[in-house]
Amino acid sequence: MLRLRYDLACPGTPPARTRSAHRTFHLLPAVPALALVALSLGVLGDPRASAQPAVRNAGVIASASGETQTRFGPLTAADRDFLVKVRLAGLWEGPTGRQAQVRSGNPAVRQAGIHLVAGHAELDAKVLAIGNAFRVELPDKPNADQRAWMTEMTEADSSRQYDQIFVDRLRAAHGKVYGLVAQVRAGTRNSVIRTFSQRTMEVVLDHITMLERTGLVNWSILPLPPSPVPGASPGTNMVQTAHGPMTDSGRDFLRKVRLAGLWEGPSGRQAQERAGSDAVRLAGQHLIDGHAELDATVLQVGGELGVALPSEPNAAQQGWMAEMTNARTPQEYDRVFVSRLRAAHGAVYGLVAQIRAGTRNDLIRAFSQRTMEVVLDHITMLERTGLVNFAALPPPPEPAPGGTGDGRQFSPMFVVSILALAGALSYAARVRFYRREAGPHRA
Repeated sequence: MLRLRYDLACPGTPPARTRSAHRTFHLLPAVPALALVALSLGVLGDPRASAQPAVRNAGVIASASGETQTRFGPLTAADRDFLVKVRLAGLWEGPTGRQAQVRSGNPAVRQAGIHLVAGHAELDAKVLAIGNAFRVELPDKPNADQRAWMTEMTEADSSRQYDQIFVDRLRAAHGKVYGLVAQVRAGTRNSVIRTFSQRTMEVVLDHITMLERTGLVNWSILPLPPSPVPGASPGTNMVQTAHGPMTDSGRDFLRKVRLAGLWEGPSGRQAQERAGSDAVRLAGQHLIDGHAELDATVLQVGGELGVALPSEPNAAQQGWMAEMTNARTPQEYDRVFVSRLRAAHGAVYGLVAQIRAGTRNDLIRAFSQRTMEVVLDHITMLERTGLVNFAALPPPPEPAPGGTGDGRQFSPMFVVSILALAGALSYAARVRFYRREAGPHRA
């Protein structure tokens, strides 16, 4: 029987550098304030640009399309919605995590609560800083659904009932937002949102992992990933296996991983000969290594779950490979390579996140998490080539109509200063919380 194990790790982190969720959150806050300033400069753009006179005119400028232009790239309605959702999450998950320290009788639930408090102390400080800088109006209280969930927990008759409601409500909420944040990371054209959404993905995955470790997740009540067949029910063609139910979405996921390996691995090998840039060759090597691992695993998982897998790339993938082969110069090759591969990885990233969040099959859950780490590593390496045309990538889906920010100007140095302050406040808050609450539970 095939066995897969997965641990919490920052996506893209090599296995040798994987840490436990507990240690990750003890180490991340310990950054001196001056280092935070330097990090903020690196995150928010080229620090050399701050010395240029044009910076004073690089504020937020509203456009008729609903986008606002900033020196860090356009800010879309999807970007603003992402910030609002992060803020809303902190407004109920932080208090709920603190309540769990008093109401829960289960050490694993209390530990999950500690992670909620720590994670949202960090994210809340950052989202307030970013929202302020980009003039995005953020909420100051939970929404009606979140208040109802908090009331359910407060009114629980016993610690056991409290624990079950806690896990049910929080695991469902995190699963719902996970795919959305992945789509923002894959498609946003704003560098600040890109960096913050990636960190948000790591925190949300940590919370999902800690909730699952309680052993109380009721998989049958979680929404299934959407069917790949338009209009079909998510549960269509569900088959029971020794590892849990298998649906069309799980089978489609395995086929997509196999298809990716059939063209991305060869493209990575071709890049070692054809690329004009060391960064492109390095990205190609990551494709080779990542898909060697994923391809071996997908063949095993597909065999165990009875899923027939393709043996050659599809027509679109063959066309992309032909484009690279037909490139006339190394520079043209590099541009086609990065363009095609970054778009393909971005398209699949949100889909795999939905599988990780909603599948009820243990093998698919473990494999989808590892797949996300590999896909993000590839995205990161492609972006490091400096050749990604973010304006050409499909943007995240637009949210339902709602509030957005206004068009006032801001200073980039204001963003740096407020993020540094937010980081320091986040660190101080978490130190106080761990000293008060987490002593007996720390790893």
